[in-house]
Amino acid sequence: MCWSSTEYANHIEEAKTGQRLGIKQMPWHSNWVVRESEIDAPRPCPVCLIDRTRVLFRFSESEQASLHLSTEAEAVFRMLKWPKRDVFEFSDFKRIKLGDLPHGLIFDVLVVPGSEQLSTLLDKEPAVQHEEEEKEPLLDRLLTRI
Repeated sequence: MCWSSTEYANHIEEAKTGQRLGIKQMPWHSNWVVRESEIDAPRPCPVCLIDRTRVLFRFSESEQASLHLSTEAEAVFRMLKWPKRDVFEFSDFKRIKLGDLPHGLIFDVLVVPGSEQLSTLLDKEPAVQHEEEEKEPLLDRLLTRI
C-alpha cells in the first residue's frame, strides 16, 4: 500500500495486528488502504502495510464471484519492486493488484511482520505469576529463600 499512497499523502499510518481496514478508491483512480471508519471520508489517512503482512479478506458473494476466491480468503501483502506495485498473494498463488480490488472491501490484519514475537511474549503466564510474587512482602520472600 505504500507505493500508491506516498505520492499523494502527507501523513501515513502503519498497519497494526488486529486492525480492520478497507479499500478506498481515491479520485485519481488509485486505491488506498484506510481504516474501516474512514472509507467514506473525502481525504482519509492511508494505512501502510509492511511487505509480508498477512490479512484476511471477507468477500461478499458478488466480489467472490468476480475475483474467483472463497468467501474468506487469507492473503499476504507484497510490495513488488519491479515493477513498483502493491499486490495481495493468495494461497492458490493468485495475485491481485491493490488497484484491482473493489472499493469498500473490508479485511482484517492478521500478522504484521516483526510483531509476532512481541505478541507471543505478552501472552505467556509467567508474567502473571511474577506479579503475584511481588504482592508478597519483601521480607517474607527473603526469609523463604534463606
